[in-house]
Amino acid sequence: MLQRNKTAWSLSELVPTDNSTKGPSILIIDDEPDICKLLQLTLVRHGYSVRYVHELGLGMQDILKHQPDLLFLDIHLPDGSGLEALPIIKEKCPTLPVITISAYDNALEKQTALKAGATFFLAKPFSVKHVDELIDHIRI
Repeated sequence: MLQRNKTAWSLSELVPTDNSTKGPSILIIDDEPDICKLLQLTLVRHGYSVRYVHELGLGMQDILKHQPDLLFLDIHLPDGSGLEALPIIKEKCPTLPVITISAYDNALEKQTALKAGATFFLAKPFSVKHVDELIDHIRI
């Protein structure tokens, strides 16, 4: 076992095995499991408590139930549009920083996301370094 801040880590997944991370909470809503796991590994390394779901509907429920400190929101999800959900999220949680994620890095989508209340727009594929820089900038 590896040790980090009194949290047990699994060698196979390198994520907390007991969900005892007590840092600020982050929710990831993305339908790509690999993206969720990459973000989770990156963010847990910074001491954050990270959850993820693969559907917009489940994510909306999670936001209301757990009130995360930061949200990563994919724009294109199988059960809905993150862009359409963003104004609703910001209405319910106006101070929640939201990083929108999209495989389509175009100016119109980025501008629409930022106008709807996104704090940042993160284009796929992205680097761990870029995520680290965003997290340092937001400082939740």
